[in-house]
Amino acid sequence: MEITTTHLTDSLTQVSAAGETLGYIRTEWNGYAALRGAHLASAQLIGCYSTRGMALESLRQRPRSL
Repeated sequence: MEITTTHLTDSLTQVSAAGETLGYIRTEWNGYAALRGAHLASAQLIGCYSTRGMALESLRQRPRSL
């Protein structure tokens, strides 16, 4: 799966794969927040990570079902 990133602002990056938005990575003072969802307004926080790469990997993985 090829992942593409688009920098929307200095602190916000959109993450996409095959034309589908996987989520967003938001830069925070203590790391990077990964938000899963096609629309930023309804995206859900899935975790905070120390590196951008770890946040990107969390969005690349399939969501787990309970």
